[in-house]
Amino acid sequence: MIVSSSVMLPAGPAEAVLNSPNAAIARSVDAALRRAIPAFNPEVKKIQRSLEEVQYLLRIPQRKPWASMAESVAEALDVSQRREVMLAGLSAAAVPTAEPLLDSLSTSLRKLELAVKTQQPDGVALRVSDALRAVAELELLQAPGLPFLIPKEYASLPRLVGRAVVELTLEKKDGSLGFLDPAAGGPAKRATLRLTLDGYSAPLSAGAFVRNVQAGLYNGRPINANYTSVLVTAPEGRQQPPVPLEIMPLGEFEPLYRLPLDVQSGELPVLPLSISGALTFARLPATESYLSGTDWFVYKFDKQQAGLGGLAFDEGQFGVFGYVTEGLETVLPRLGPGDVIVEAKVVSGGDKLVQP
Repeated sequence: MIVSSSVMLPAGPAEAVLNSPNAAIARSVDAALRRAIPAFNPEVKKIQRSLEEVQYLLRIPQRKPWASMAESVAEALDVSQRREVMLAGLSAAAVPTAEPLLDSLSTSLRKLELAVKTQQPDGVALRVSDALRAVAELELLQAPGLPFLIPKEYASLPRLVGRAVVELTLEKKDGSLGFLDPAAGGPAKRATLRLTLDGYSAPLSAGAFVRNVQAGLYNGRPINANYTSVLVTAPEGRQQPPVPLEIMPLGEFEPLYRLPLDVQSGELPVLPLSISGALTFARLPATESYLSGTDWFVYKFDKQQAGLGGLAFDEGQFGVFGYVTEGLETVLPRLGPGDVIVEAKVVSGGDKLVQP
């Protein structure tokens, strides 16, 4: 399904089989956001790769390669014990925050080592996720800003030089108790979605979105929800200029602008559309080079509707700038046409918005 800034239109027929299912593309929100963090400390990134290898090997359905997993865990443990190396690149102010993360990582790796040794798949899955979460938090502390320059032609546009989190407070269109209270478990009038925006891969798109939220463009706006997406538009007369299509390809060090990726030839994005909860601006009529700078949508990726490679047919055609990171399974499915965003606010990372 192709989402336009004004209407939702069905996609045209697929022209070819998409990429291999074994492609090194992120398949979860956590993985996509983790891989988008610039590698300022190669040793920490080495641990990340070892742990992701364990995750990959764990998915093998029958005879799992426990010896290979044990080797990867041992490599990660070895690197993690060199604390001075792990803390390299951190400012003095960040070290007190990083120290407990290293302790947590070490504990998770020891538990992971035991789970692999005793061949417990569920335990391995849990412990490797805990370890990767600590790695990602440490990498964010070590990433001071963008590792590339914004092209001169876009120098006047706002940009997000890091991560930000936006919180959406939502109500049903009739004011009914249509949501679940996550604490009490009963019905609730309001619900919250949290969106994590990634300026490392999409600084201009994420920057435009944060600017719009801070300007209150989405407060009180009704949503247009269907089985594939949730579309949000700004009030008439408050449209912002278009943003260039902005995609960070896998293996590259800066985003590609105004050009879609050729997924069929193996070009893949760091932030895939093929993950439920992906955030992107809506398509504009008659151009593939720019997207709306105001109207945006949440993509509800359905693996049953994907190509043979497990990717959306529109992969590489939209510039993803973040994901729904809270409320994806509990709130998003309950949203219907006409439900309202009571308030959209930036809860962290607002200081990383640069407006020239």
